[in-house]
Amino acid sequence: MIYKGRISQIVMVFLLLACNKKEPKSLLEIKKDYLIGTGAKLTSWKLKGLTIDSLPQVLSGSQVGYIKKYLSTSSFTDTDGASGDWSLSVVDSLKEVFNNYPSGIIVKQSYHIGFLSYDSLSLTYLLNGKKINARFKAIR
Repeated sequence: MIYKGRISQIVMVFLLLACNKKEPKSLLEIKKDYLIGTGAKLTSWKLKGLTIDSLPQVLSGSQVGYIKKYLSTSSFTDTDGASGDWSLSVVDSLKEVFNNYPSGIIVKQSYHIGFLSYDSLSLTYLLNGKKINARFKAIR
C-alpha cells in the first residue's frame, strides 16, 4: 500500500511537469534574439563586406571598423555615432529610424534581411537608386 501511494505521487508530479511545458519561440522571436543577442553578452555586428549593384567594394578604413549594435529596448547605436530605433515586425524586414541624423531630420530606412543567424547578418537596401548589400559578422 505504501508503495502504491508513493508511485501515485510520483506519477502525479510527472504529469504536472509535463503540463508545464513552455511554448517554443516563434521564428520572429528567434530572429530578434539573433539580432540582439541573448544572455549576458549582447551581439555587435561588424561590417565584413559590401556590394553596390552586385559589385564588391573595398572597405574603407572607417568601414573596416564599423560596428552596429541592436538593443533589447528597440534602439540601436553604431560606431559612426548614429542612433535610433529599430523594429522587426516580419522575419525578413528590418526597419530603422535614425533619431540623430546630422541634418536634424528623422531618417527612416528599410532593409531586406537576406540572411540572419547566430553569427551572420546580410542586409539589402536601396540608397540613391543603388542596391546595397551589407554583410556582417557577429562579435561578442
